[in-house]
Amino acid sequence: MKTTLLNRGQAGGFTLIELLCVLVVIAVLLGLTAPAYQKVLRKADSTKCASNLRQIGIAVNLATIDNDGKYPIIETDPTYMVYSPDLQVKSLLDALSPYGVDANVVQCPADLRNNNRYAEKGASYEWRPMLDDELVTAPKIITRSGDIRTVRPTYFRLVFDVDPVHGGRQNRLYADGHVKSY
Repeated sequence: MKTTLLNRGQAGGFTLIELLCVLVVIAVLLGLTAPAYQKVLRKADSTKCASNLRQIGIAVNLATIDNDGKYPIIETDPTYMVYSPDLQVKSLLDALSPYGVDANVVQCPADLRNNNRYAEKGASYEWRPMLDDELVTAPKIITRSGDIRTVRPTYFRLVFDVDPVHGGRQNRLYADGHVKSY
């Protein structure tokens, strides 16, 4: 009878040391997977941002069709206005909202986690005012030296992240519609 009680008492449960060892193993595994999770999260943010810029590019193309082949005039920063208030120039969201752009499209998820320029400026992206009211087929810009040059749409940044929030990189939408990260 003594042997039965002794065996029954030893089979009762886990010791404190065993529980602590299990907790330490779980903590180590979480510590090893956290950097991989952060990397996946940064890549997902960059992909969502590139998708937003692509949608903006499609909306800009639709706006140029309605504007006789010219880029729309958009005020890039309401806190530092480029145009006079007499022109009643619209923001990026207001100008492109008839073409399917809503508040979610002008928000970069990485920007919302870092600097949150969306809250400050109304968009996580900045519009290049150099192409305002220029023809899509042959846009002309004035260089710093005062020369007028025709720019190939492949090389001209149309919209881009305000800040480099993707691991020190920016996503950029070019005038021909492609998106790249630099």
